[in-house]
Amino acid sequence: MVTSCASFAARPLTPGISQPMRRNQVRGSALMLKYHLPAIGVLGALCLFVVAAIYYPGGTMDSASAVGYSWAHNFVSSLFASRALNGAANPARYIAVPAMLLLCVSLGIMFRRISINVRSSRRAKKTIEIGGIGEMVYGFLAVTRMRDLMVSIGLLFSLAALLAATHALYIERRWLLFAWGSICLALSLVSAAMYYGNVFYGFLPVVQKVSLVACIAG
Repeated sequence: MVTSCASFAARPLTPGISQPMRRNQVRGSALMLKYHLPAIGVLGALCLFVVAAIYYPGGTMDSASAVGYSWAHNFVSSLFASRALNGAANPARYIAVPAMLLLCVSLGIMFRRISINVRSSRRAKKTIEIGGIGEMVYGFLAVTRMRDLMVSIGLLFSLAALLAATHALYIERRWLLFAWGSICLALSLVSAAMYYGNVFYGFLPVVQKVSLVACIAG
């Protein structure tokens, strides 16, 4: 998606066309780029998270002596802390925090667009919009020391938005997307059960990332 958008925006104007047609071509390119900006923002944020993980000094819940960031044993929130779990200063946070901001802003815009385009009741549209944007606001605030509280509040907004969006897809008979939305909802509930119930907690970092990627891809 990003590649096609970039190639479209970089395509030169066709020679030999009138000035109004040139303006329409430029306007169309700008609109296409604007349409894809949230997706570009999400991809950019994910790339920044990968870079942040490279700069993470080390330490996991199981071993403070572990070197570097473990995608299987570290939570995403480990990247936001001022100090890594091994006690060293954490330079990854200077990349991870802007990455989280970019991700939340991009996804918030996506939720806003979904609420406008979905063919559902006004109440469902508002639930998707408020739930999605609220989730992103509190999701970003999870980079602070009030992480546990922000995660709990964000989860409530997230479940409301996912339920409303999944129900709208069912009403519209968009079965493939409905199935994907159901999977995302199930993963969110499983993650919540593992987090609050301390069930199979050692697997939670993996489930957390799978849930995040699934919801973004959906």
